[in-house]
Amino acid sequence: MNGVSHRLVQVPPGVQCFVGDEARRRRQIEADVIAVFEGWDYEEIIPPLFDYADVFSSRALLPKTYSFVGRDGSLLALRPDFTSLLAKIAAGRLAGRPAPIRLYYSGEVLRYEPPRAGRQSELFQMGLEHLGGEARAADAEVLAIAAECLDGLGVRGFVLALGHVGVFGGLLAGVDLDAATLERLRERVEAKDPAGVRDALPSGRLPERIAEALVRLATLSGDAGVLADAEQDLSFCPPARAALAELTQVIETLQSAGLGPGLTVDLSEVRGLDYYTGLVFRAYAPGLGFEVGGGGRYDTLLARFGRPMPAVGFMLGLDRLALLLERQGARPSAPPSPAEVVGGGGLGRALERARGKRAAGTRVRFEGRP
Repeated sequence: MNGVSHRLVQVPPGVQCFVGDEARRRRQIEADVIAVFEGWDYEEIIPPLFDYADVFSSRALLPKTYSFVGRDGSLLALRPDFTSLLAKIAAGRLAGRPAPIRLYYSGEVLRYEPPRAGRQSELFQMGLEHLGGEARAADAEVLAIAAECLDGLGVRGFVLALGHVGVFGGLLAGVDLDAATLERLRERVEAKDPAGVRDALPSGRLPERIAEALVRLATLSGDAGVLADAEQDLSFCPPARAALAELTQVIETLQSAGLGPGLTVDLSEVRGLDYYTGLVFRAYAPGLGFEVGGGGRYDTLLARFGRPMPAVGFMLGLDRLALLLERQGARPSAPPSPAEVVGGGGLGRALERARGKRAAGTRVRFEGRP
């Protein structure tokens, strides 16, 4: 490279760069999603790019956080997540604002990911948080907004897969399991692997009906009829049954609002960020083998920052949405109008003409010469 270091002209693995049409398509997706957020009366928030590292100290986020020492010796971190940051702001700067608080954001997060194909460390997320307010109404609202965003973008065949972490948590309430065993069980349930769940069960540590319910949980996904099957399977466990009742109420609300065709039930949805306490969901669509977004209820997170408040939110990944729309053959955004070339007649006169055309709204390419 003519003596120029390879590192000087290449971006590091996991980060991204977009130019021209790619950048334009992404900006259009962002604008379309934000228009939906604004239409539901959410207020934009632009939080800091970094904060004290302990804001992001959850078990799921800590291993993925890029941290560094500030000039004053404080341990800081680039934001790996918006939700934790907004929870802190709601409890601090917005402490005097009454609930419910509706906020939306759009920007980048940075998370460490081991180098492998398709995994990015720099991610662009668009999302919202509904802080405070009646829980079931807020759950239904954010799901309706997520559906409107996907519909407005022209995503074909999308589904929102709904679960509730309280089903899995309720089955294991009061059971003393080490963290590694619990994580292995969670992973196998999430993978919809009944045999793997059975293999992960600690020998003799769980009552048989709880063990069998966990195995069964890995199979409970599909249409709304799954709820009736689950109610029968979980009848012996009040906490799990209560979680199922909450989920059923939200689904019935969405069905009565006309959103039923875009919903599925997935009671194996038990992992994700460890601050979730209730409803969880992910958004899928044909053409992509992974979700384009998701979210859930996190009723205990704000208490960490001194303002106990129920909350629910979701995010959509701009990178994944752009890829999905490309694969589904969605119509690209219209290119800008051709620029009018302005030049000649002396540099000052040419620049004056260019400024005049710009004042009239014309797109120009300035080619003045001294």
